[in-house]
Amino acid sequence: MHMDIIIKNGRVVDGNANPWFQADIGIKGEKIVEVGDLSGTDSEKVIDAEGMVVSPGFIDIHNHSDVALLVDGRAESMVHQGVTTVITGNCGNSPFPLIGDALEDAVRSYGSQYDLEVDWTDMEGYEGRLLRQGISVNAGVYVGHGTLRKAVMGRDRTELTSADLEEMKELVGVAMAQGCFGISTGLGYFPGMYAQTDEIVELAKVASRLGGVYSTHCRATHTFPHNLMEAIEIGERAEIPVQMAHIGSSTCQRLNWGRARSVTLNLVDAARARGIDFTADIYPYTISGGGLMMYVPEWAQEGGTDRVLERLKDLDARKRMRAEVDEMVRHRGWSQLLLYKLSSEKYRCCTGKTVQEIADAEGVDPFDLACDILIQEGGRVPFMGMFGIEEDIQALMRHEAVMIGSDGTAMSPEGSPGGGPVHPRNYGTFARVIETYICGGVLSLSQGVHKMTGMAAWRLGLRDRGVIALGAYADITIFDPSLVRQKYTLTEAPGFPDGIPHVLVNGVLTIEDGEHTGAKAGKVLHNQRG
Repeated sequence: MHMDIIIKNGRVVDGNANPWFQADIGIKGEKIVEVGDLSGTDSEKVIDAEGMVVSPGFIDIHNHSDVALLVDGRAESMVHQGVTTVITGNCGNSPFPLIGDALEDAVRSYGSQYDLEVDWTDMEGYEGRLLRQGISVNAGVYVGHGTLRKAVMGRDRTELTSADLEEMKELVGVAMAQGCFGISTGLGYFPGMYAQTDEIVELAKVASRLGGVYSTHCRATHTFPHNLMEAIEIGERAEIPVQMAHIGSSTCQRLNWGRARSVTLNLVDAARARGIDFTADIYPYTISGGGLMMYVPEWAQEGGTDRVLERLKDLDARKRMRAEVDEMVRHRGWSQLLLYKLSSEKYRCCTGKTVQEIADAEGVDPFDLACDILIQEGGRVPFMGMFGIEEDIQALMRHEAVMIGSDGTAMSPEGSPGGGPVHPRNYGTFARVIETYICGGVLSLSQGVHKMTGMAAWRLGLRDRGVIALGAYADITIFDPSLVRQKYTLTEAPGFPDGIPHVLVNGVLTIEDGEHTGAKAGKVLHNQRG
């Protein structure tokens, strides 16, 4: 058989945690059609992978490129890491269903931040928009509970009615029928924080019946271990597989340092021993990301951003907030929150500084400063937060039920707003796993690749991705472990990793000799279990 592409002389790591083996790989069209000795086979193109690893393309099971893919379908910071599939709609926030306040907020936010016109309302319309523009990676989506709640209940109501629940259940069913992989929650964010456990269970039951997964950004970190226990309870009651998002940053705050094995993983192991299908993802950093709005108490977030800003200007309301906020900062203090993407005239010069540093420089209380920054920035204040210790990250990453997810967004260096810092996970998650955790001996090569490929495919029910096998889609990443280096930290301009010269998406070279080819061969993936 004449091949389109042959990858020869590489060490194949198949994504199923098997030891590497020497083989050539033959690709015709979108699929892998031969694995073995192809020395006598003709091909349009030959890639010599001698001395390199040939693995399935990395699957980022926790990604936030929902809108980024519409802004720039090249997904540069992801595909340069070797990522060929992203799963979005995480943390309760999806680009559909867009009705009511959800539509109004999307039109305003997408327009002001990205100059995007919103011409879709559901999964089907969003998929059509992506495919018309073209994307360089495959994309799958969860339907977000926060978006559902805002669509049905608006910004102002927090108390659920039976009619609200039935309407949300119907919308979950529609999203699942259109191809979603499950439902996600962001129970630490507005409006998901107002949902009771019973509400989530009922919605998750709908997703479960249609072959879905429950992906959860659980409740605020200062509620640990109850936030983890609630995620387990939802999985058990709804009889749905649980995918806990960024288990490191959700459980490893200051008061739990050094207890990942003795507390967090003991709870996970006990749940799995009871038959609860619980897995999680983790990013390889002790720096998390979030927004300063997370430090505003739940009662003060009712009604959405405009109402929050009104309360922050009210000194009596601010005084009422302080005790709750003081409890939150016991778990992660003001000196651990580095702010970025500040745009107001007053505070844009403070990008790259912590809340405590700015407060000290101005001679003010850090709580009051945080309130003032939120007001000046219109409520949009992203931060990077130092949350944990390396010992805990390694313990969690080694666990059999934990895989890799970046919690990042596709970016390009020229598109980094203001030239300020962004979280390094957007550029380096998968490269860092190779450089630090595989080459550093925390994970074996086959374990590490499995956690970035086949394990995520298994969790999502993707039978023909995440593996090097006959008939699988030719999503392939070629890398030299000895040369892989993440090139971006917080002290330099964003850059793509070294040591990952070739990436194929659906049989099309998308990264060749370290350069993006401009190819947009990505597909929108659908849940195959529904």
